[in-house]
Amino acid sequence: MCMAQLALSNDWYALFVAEGVDIRRPGIYQWIIGDDSYIGKYSDISRPTRHYGRIVERMRAEKTYRPSNPNGFWRVHHALHDALTKGQRVELRILENVEPTLLQERETELIRQMRPTLNGPAARNSD
Repeated sequence: MCMAQLALSNDWYALFVAEGVDIRRPGIYQWIIGDDSYIGKYSDISRPTRHYGRIVERMRAEKTYRPSNPNGFWRVHHALHDALTKGQRVELRILENVEPTLLQERETELIRQMRPTLNGPAARNSD
């Protein structure tokens, strides 16, 4: 299979930006995949809008996560890959802007409040 077939189209997810959010400033995002979700933080909007696409392309090409961490794919990466494989709807929601020094704290707070199902590392295969 050639790489061109593995590249994701620009519309592989639906993007929603909350009113008043400036995507040029750091903030918090949420992936919605069916009944599952993931909360993350970004200092640069390319993290949610481009970084995840590159990771899913690596998975589709059956490449490792990184040479130093070949099995480092997260639950959200697997869920995004599976959703694309099955043709399921994927949404990326940019929720709010946060001062850079408060990103970690706010992300942790929203994870506690919203209880997303995809935060954390993927379960390791037992075989």
